[in-house]
Amino acid sequence: MPPQACGRADCDGHDGHLLDFDVQAAARREVLRTALQRVPPVAVSLDGWCRLVNFAYCCDVLSPAGSLRRVGQRFNPGSDIDPSRFPAFPALYLAENFETAFREYHGLPKDSRIDGLRSDELSLQDPGCWTALQVTGRIDKAFDLTTGGNLEDLCRVLARFNPPARARHMARRPGTPALASVGTPTGLLQTLMETSWKSWPVHFAVPANSQVFAQLVVEAGFEGILYRSAKGAGRCLAVFTRRLGNSASRIALRGRSPPGLRFTEITAANCLDV
Repeated sequence: MPPQACGRADCDGHDGHLLDFDVQAAARREVLRTALQRVPPVAVSLDGWCRLVNFAYCCDVLSPAGSLRRVGQRFNPGSDIDPSRFPAFPALYLAENFETAFREYHGLPKDSRIDGLRSDELSLQDPGCWTALQVTGRIDKAFDLTTGGNLEDLCRVLARFNPPARARHMARRPGTPALASVGTPTGLLQTLMETSWKSWPVHFAVPANSQVFAQLVVEAGFEGILYRSAKGAGRCLAVFTRRLGNSASRIALRGRSPPGLRFTEITAANCLDV
């Protein structure tokens, strides 16, 4: 992954790191893909998993279209990222319980308090409207990112990358923090789950490490990424819906659905249409 914690608000500098990474990654694309494919996929039962959406989109609750807006989400680049270098792809985000979904949707860290209010009470101050739903189904081929051990083979490949010349030059400048290490599974996992992952995409329209990683995961044939929530105690799942075309995986709304919904399930038959 390209190093991002360079401590300098300089688009050219980071884009230079990214270009260096692109050149080296292009030459090792198959090796990177193979390293990820060595990781056994995990099946995830979605029974009781949750999703929160803005009420304005309650008729499209299973649509991943929102993940493509602006810079995208943690594991998929959006429309503001250069599409010629980083094609956007949608992801449907789910959480394994309501509390985790609530914290992720509202951006509330665990046990957070503001003016004496707990995070579950802060929702009363939210001027927007949202709706919560439960799903059922199963994703058969998820990449398990809940353990850093699954990144070991990928890190062995990344360790053979030459440090970008710009990165070495900038690291010598007085007052410039050291570049974040992504050469170990622990270091890489930390960058993928970085709380402030949006900083570079928002300010400079270049992808976060987690978005670059997700592109490799998609190319390796996985249908999603299972990961621990950065906000709550539960797990989350980013489902790459376009990968379900030749799969038995299925996501469906649980219980009776109100009339007017465009889709009540995502399967191989409609995954390109939602």
